[in-house]
Amino acid sequence: MLSSYHVLIVIVAILSTYGLSALLVNLKKITLLKHRRFWNYLLLISFLISGLLGLLLAVLIEYKLSVAWYREFLWFHVEFGIAMAVLSIIHIIWHWRYFKFRKNNNIQT
Repeated sequence: MLSSYHVLIVIVAILSTYGLSALLVNLKKITLLKHRRFWNYLLLISFLISGLLGLLLAVLIEYKLSVAWYREFLWFHVEFGIAMAVLSIIHIIWHWRYFKFRKNNNIQT
């Protein structure tokens, strides 16, 4: 039975792996494109797993369906949700310049 969540372990594992892949980019062992593509795929996978399990769990709750593997699905949903949150923060940091708002008085509509 899966009983506890691994918040710190997931965060440390993702940040350590990210640090390693960033080092490989700096050493020119992999390209920046491959580095970003890898992390974008991880973000997509964590989103799909957490999101789809969340939808499934919502359906189970809404229709009061009882299944033996409910707790396991909930555990995986939370674990992948933690990973998705960390990966999302990395993704936002990459694209931070998109979120900067410039003061521009010459906006034409």
